[in-house]
Amino acid sequence: MKRYKRKRGKKTSITKQESPVANSNPNQSNSLTVGDDSPPNIQYAKMRIISSPVFQLRDIIRALLSSAPPSCDLISTFLTYGQSLGASAIHGYLVDRCYDTQTLINDEFSSYQGVALCITYDAQLTEQQWEDVFGIHESTSTISKTASSFFHLADFLCILSGSRVVYYDPNERMTNDERAYVSIFDLENDDIEMFQDQFSPLDYFLLKSKTFYNGTLIRLPLRTNSTTQISTHILTLDDIKQQILRYFHSNESFIELLLNQTNLNTIEFDYTKDFQLLTKFLSINKHTLTTIHDAQSTTQLIHMTLSKQIDDINTSDISRWLLSINNEFNEIDKRDIQLKLLLPLTTFSTLIETYISSLISHNYQSIQITSTRTLYYCVIPSLNTFCKDDMCIQLRQIKFPKAYALFLKDLSRLIKPTTTSNLSIDLIWELMPDIDEHQRLLNDTQKFSLQQQQQQYLKITNNLIPDIWAEIGKQELFYSVTDGWGYVAIEDMIINNVDAGPIQDVLTFVFSEANAPIVILPSHVINGLCKYSNKHYLQVMTPFHASELLSKNSLILPRLTYEQKLSLLTYILLNDPDPGLVLELQLLPLANNQFITFQKKSSSCIYIIDHNSNFLKLFNERQYDKFLNPNIDKKLFDILSSQNFQGRIFIFVKARKILYLLCGLLFIRLIPC
Repeated sequence: MKRYKRKRGKKTSITKQESPVANSNPNQSNSLTVGDDSPPNIQYAKMRIISSPVFQLRDIIRALLSSAPPSCDLISTFLTYGQSLGASAIHGYLVDRCYDTQTLINDEFSSYQGVALCITYDAQLTEQQWEDVFGIHESTSTISKTASSFFHLADFLCILSGSRVVYYDPNERMTNDERAYVSIFDLENDDIEMFQDQFSPLDYFLLKSKTFYNGTLIRLPLRTNSTTQISTHILTLDDIKQQILRYFHSNESFIELLLNQTNLNTIEFDYTKDFQLLTKFLSINKHTLTTIHDAQSTTQLIHMTLSKQIDDINTSDISRWLLSINNEFNEIDKRDIQLKLLLPLTTFSTLIETYISSLISHNYQSIQITSTRTLYYCVIPSLNTFCKDDMCIQLRQIKFPKAYALFLKDLSRLIKPTTTSNLSIDLIWELMPDIDEHQRLLNDTQKFSLQQQQQQYLKITNNLIPDIWAEIGKQELFYSVTDGWGYVAIEDMIINNVDAGPIQDVLTFVFSEANAPIVILPSHVINGLCKYSNKHYLQVMTPFHASELLSKNSLILPRLTYEQKLSLLTYILLNDPDPGLVLELQLLPLANNQFITFQKKSSSCIYIIDHNSNFLKLFNERQYDKFLNPNIDKKLFDILSSQNFQGRIFIFVKARKILYLLCGLLFIRLIPC
C-alpha cells in the first residue's frame, strides 16, 4: 500500500488504495458511491481516489470566489501557473467537439464531455507540484489559488502531466454533504480501456505515447447549465476567444507578462473542431536579442511579435522592451529581493494607449523618469515592511536609485559600437533625469493646476533625482572616445562639454591624441553630475586644460588643419580671453592662412587692419604674412585686437601710422608678433 503525505497543520498521511482485481460481474456498476457514516464502497477498476479532509471544500471555494475577479484574470492565471511550472511555452486550444459518454468513470461526468478549453505547458509537474494537486483542498496550495479563477469557467478539472492523470470532481459533488474526491490514474500501470470515453479528449495529446505526456495539460470543459452552487456564469468558446484577444489588447498585459512571466517565450491559442485543422487566432513570441550580465543585475533587450486573426484578417505587430533584473539584500526584512525594471522602447502600434495613472496594478507600478519615458517596476517578493504611504521612502528602501543606475550602466554596454542592438547613445541621455526639465514640469503643474496624480508622480521623481544622480556618479557608465580607455569612472574622465560641431571635434581629437580619457556629455548630464555626484572627482574640459595639453604635446598642433587650429583658438579665447593661455602656441592666424607662434615683445610686427577682407586687396599677397587675418570670427578678431593683446604680450602696437595708399586714407595699427 502506497502513501502520499501532505501538510495541513500537522502531517497527515493519505492512503492511495491499490486497485482491486477487475470486477468479474458485468452487471456491477463502475460508478463511485459514498456513504454518509461508513467507509465508501468503491467499485472501480485501475483507479485511485483521495478523499478530502473533514472540512468541506465548498467553503474554501466559496471564500475564494466571494469577490469575483475580472474576466481577464482567467488568462492571467494561465500565465501565472505557467511561470510557477517553469514553462517557456503555453499553448491553448478551444476545442469545439463533444465526446461519447458510454464508458466514463462516473455517469455524472457525462456533462463534461463537451466543448472545452485546453491549456498545455512544456513543463511537467514536479512531485511537490503534484502534492499541491493532491492537496487541492488546501487554501495555500498553488493549484487551489489557481482554481479560484478556473471555476469561473468550468465545474471540472482534468490535469495530465507525465504519466499521471487527475480528475477533480465537479462542483455539484462539492456542494452537497458528501466529501470531494480527486481521482488519480497512472497511464503506465493502469488499464484505462474500460474508461475509453473518459480519456478520449486526451487522445490528441497522447499521440506520441499512450502512456506519457511530455508536459502538462489542464482541460476545462465549459459548464452547460447554471445549476451549480459555485458559479452560475456560462461562457461559450467565442466568449473565451474574445477574453483572450481583449487581454492582449493593451500595454498592461505585456508589461505584466514581461515583469512577472519572464520564463515564457511563446503563447499560442488555436480553435479546432477535431484537431485535424487548427486555426491560430493569437500568438506571441518573445525573443531576447542580447543580454548583459553584471554582478548584481541582468539587462535584456527583448523583441516581441504579436500575431492575431480577427474576422479572418491576419495582422502582425512588433515591439521592443528593455528588462533589467536587479538582485539586492533587503536590510529591513533580512532577505534577498529582486527588483525588475521594464522600459518600453517601441510598443505595439495596434494596442490601446492608456494614461499612466491607470497602469498601476498589484504586481507592478510605474514612475515617470522623464517627460517622455515611463518606467515600470515590481519587487519580488512583495515586502510588507515597506512604507506604503510615502512612495519616495519605499523606492529608497528597495534601492531603486541604485538599481536604475545599474540599469543605465548595462544599457551603455548594450549600446556600445560593437553590438547590433541598433540603440542610440541618445537613449541613455534621454533616460537621465533633467533637473531643469523636471523643475519646469513641476512649475507647470502648479501653474495650470494639473491632475493631482500627475503632480504626485512628478514630485516623486523630483525627490529621487538627487539619489539617482549620486548613484549614476558611482558607476563606470560613460564611454571614453579615446582609444583604449573604454568605460571610465568619473574620477578618471575629462568631460567635453562643448556643443556638437567643429570645435568639439577638434578638442576631442587633441585630447585623444594626448591619451586623455575624453567623454562627450550633453549639458543636462553634466549639470546632474556636477550638482549631485562627487564634485571632487569631476573634471570638465576648460581652455586652461586645452592650453596646458597643447604646451606639453608640441607634436599635435603641426598635424592640425587650418580650420582645426582656428577652432582651437576660438574655443580658448572666446571662453577665457587670457593672453597667457596662447603664449608660445602656434595659433596666431595670418592673412596668408598660415599660423605663427604667439611671442613676446621682441617679436616682429603684425599689422591689424579693419575687420574687412577688402582692405587686403590693397596690398601684394607676399605681404599677407604681415597682417592679422581679417576673415576670422568677428568676436575672435575683436579679442586679438583688444588692448589685452596689444600692449603686454603676443601682439603689440608700437605706433599708429597714417598711410596714404592709392590716394585713399587707411588706418593701420602696427603690432609686433
